Amino acid sequence: MIELHIFLEPFAGKERDLESIYWEEYVPGIKIQKGFQRTILLKKRDALREYQIHITFDSEDLRLQWVASKEHTAVWPKVAALCQRVSWTGFD
Repeated sequence: MIELHIFLEPFAGKERDLESIYWEEYVPGIKIQKGFQRTILLKKRDALREYQIHITFDSEDLRLQWVASKEHTAVWPKVAALCQRVSWTGFD
């Protein structure tokens, strides 16, 4: 199993856009991928613009297939364009 935590700081005023893209495009695209287990969007309680997306796949190879998929290549640039900062950490 592999889990990735993606840390996002959207530009001011883009928080709702980020949430909408996650639910309307990111989730439908990732949930059809082979080896997908789960994803969640978290918003830090006391912060205006600190979000995390957690994704879990059966293996790193299957996660990389998601990264190369047409669904990911369509939605990820939209997510990144809304953010002034994006970073991530992976876990085995």
